[in-house]
Amino acid sequence: MGSYQNLFHQKISNTMNRKIIQFFILLLIVISISFVSYMEYKSTLKETTDKLNEKIIHFHFETFSKLSSLYLKDTNNHFVKEVIASKKLRERFESMLNLISISTVQNLFVITRDDEKNYYILLDSDTNLMTRSNLFEPFDPLGNFWDHSYDFQTPEVFHHTRSKDLWITIAYPIVENNETVAIIGADISHNLDVNIQTNLHNFGNFFLWIFILGVGWFIILYMLTLYFRQRFYEGYTDPLTAINNRKYLNEILLKKLSRNYQLFMIDIDFFKRVNDTYGHDAGDFILHEVARRMKELVRDEDSLIRFGGEEFLLYTTKLTIEKSVEFAERLRKNIQKEPIVYKEIECFITISIGVNPYGTNDIPFENVLKKADEALYKAKSDGRNCVRVAN
Repeated sequence: MGSYQNLFHQKISNTMNRKIIQFFILLLIVISISFVSYMEYKSTLKETTDKLNEKIIHFHFETFSKLSSLYLKDTNNHFVKEVIASKKLRERFESMLNLISISTVQNLFVITRDDEKNYYILLDSDTNLMTRSNLFEPFDPLGNFWDHSYDFQTPEVFHHTRSKDLWITIAYPIVENNETVAIIGADISHNLDVNIQTNLHNFGNFFLWIFILGVGWFIILYMLTLYFRQRFYEGYTDPLTAINNRKYLNEILLKKLSRNYQLFMIDIDFFKRVNDTYGHDAGDFILHEVARRMKELVRDEDSLIRFGGEEFLLYTTKLTIEKSVEFAERLRKNIQKEPIVYKEIECFITISIGVNPYGTNDIPFENVLKKADEALYKAKSDGRNCVRVAN
């Protein structure tokens, strides 16, 4: 019997190996889908960042547009002249700059240019007397985007790639009578872009952790499924014949009986003679081979059970009386069609079958089983190797 237990465990091992291969295939699919999703996320993240930066810049453009309109309105389109002439006006205009200055704006100022293209400070939002720029203090235009904004009357944005403090500098022209007379300048701190990137990066880390945890849970749940599947096979499978056992009958099948079903009680004829003549190893081989031949004809929705010793129980559904008898005859003929060969010994094996096609969940299972057993007894009494139907 030990060889058949090894065969049973080998079958379980082969099943588990297939499941492990399926697991790695599914895991590869999950990782592939997750990778594609992550790359799509990174692409969306970059697109979102770019759009957000554009919105921030556009917001400053709109703010400076409204501010320049107010400046021109309050000076009757003599902006530079009025600012130079009136200290009180300068202070009011600088207060307006302060109102729109936010924490991420390092410098907010207004400059003008003379005929020789030298730039000078007109207004400075800095309230610290030690650091603020004074009227007509020279301004050093690092980069030609100031000239471009001045000459072409267009807002310009300069991105600081080497500065750790500054992210962008915005130049917005104040156009008076179709001529640029000054530029509103703003140095925006790198902290703004860092905050944006940090928040989006944190969301990216969250996405990554969700992916890792998801894959981890998938692995754990799949391994648990394999474990319990193996336990199920071991617990409800007969190790000799690799079919269901009595425990399966009592704990699984009896809890899911169909409204109408059929029971077949099957017995190997003269099995004791086989054991006495050829030994128990031959008997074990014959039990395994008979179970295998019956399994060839049994449907997936049916249940073949080793009931005890050389007796088998077959549970089926959706068969009429005639179909039940036909099926039993097919089982019987499939067993006797060829001798079972064990170590060059040919054993001609037959089976007797008792059929109870009247099973219903309104009748206790023990009664249905008893009727099938009585039909089997009649088959044995009538000479064996035949099929009999319960009354």
